[in-house]
Amino acid sequence: MSRLIIDVRTPDEYAARHIEGAINISFNSPEFVTQIRAFPTDQEYVVYCNAGGRAGRARAQMTSLGFEDVTSFGIMGASVATGARVVYQS
Repeated sequence: MSRLIIDVRTPDEYAARHIEGAINISFNSPEFVTQIRAFPTDQEYVVYCNAGGRAGRARAQMTSLGFEDVTSFGIMGASVATGARVVYQS
């Protein structure tokens, strides 16, 4: 089973720095639930934001939608947990 890394920050925050291979689905977007529902619920997910607050709320939302394996972190914790590097805008 593969793991999907989701950056739940704004597109501007994502553009400034993000974890390599992460996709950006802003938790603050009114389309968050619609976009998340497009993914299978039985996959492994790592969600992150800057410090972990939005990621924790996103994890709770995903769990309430039936997602089975979701962990949440701040960006640096997610980098360590996944082994993926943080990419900075040049």
